[in-house]
Amino acid sequence: MQGTEIGQQSTLFPEVETFTDYEQPLNERMRSCLRLEHLFAAIQDGRKGDTQWHARAAIIGMLEVSDLLTRTDIKGELIKELERHLSKISGLKNNPEVDQETLEDVLATVRPLVGQLKSSNCHPGANIRKDELINQVKQRISIPGGTCNFDLPAFHHWLSKSPDARTDQFEHWIADLLVVDQAVGQVLKLLRQSSAPRAVMVEDGLFQQQLDPALQCQLIRLSVADNLGVFPEISGGKHRFVIRFFRQPETIGRPTQARESLSFELQCCGI
Repeated sequence: MQGTEIGQQSTLFPEVETFTDYEQPLNERMRSCLRLEHLFAAIQDGRKGDTQWHARAAIIGMLEVSDLLTRTDIKGELIKELERHLSKISGLKNNPEVDQETLEDVLATVRPLVGQLKSSNCHPGANIRKDELINQVKQRISIPGGTCNFDLPAFHHWLSKSPDARTDQFEHWIADLLVVDQAVGQVLKLLRQSSAPRAVMVEDGLFQQQLDPALQCQLIRLSVADNLGVFPEISGGKHRFVIRFFRQPETIGRPTQARESLSFELQCCGI
């Protein structure tokens, strides 16, 4: 009797279909933005945790962000991208089909970010680059197990402090990086909202599309149902992109291309 009741109950609450989003940047600026978004997510997750392992993950994330900022002109690229967005969005002011209140909210968010990034006092990553303890960690981070307690007793001592004490230190280390986090978040938010998803059906697990040169596409986004058991590999450039779907039921084996008909949602995002 109990089994019957459970079976009846399960039909009243059918499983909700879940989806995973996949993204492919089509230029170097978007590649940098997505990498930074990924690193800042790891930093924020590490900062929320109470253990030393959370703290370690946050510090590694900050070091990688600092490294990325040093190797490329991220700040300059973000300024160019945000100013391009400002120009495009400002041009919509007289369009009666555009929600003017939403437009003004976006402008009010983007303009201060551009001003902050252009400021002569804006030096993202300077706080951790000047920190002696962080520099000790950086020197050892590439060595497997190189930040073990006997290698870096000063770091071991800092990690043994209370979560509140570590949080205060994190606030100082990340303070000058937050403007980059906010700018990247705004660029990607506007980009992802620039295109409505459309349903696509493919044969033999393969889809390709030519890109209209007049419409700048910076990011390809896919939403794929998890119950299909497939994942996409996306390649593309200025003129076209190709999507191939693969299966990998066991990680020990290589992925194989799916050969059946599949459906997914597609966005070609660009501003």
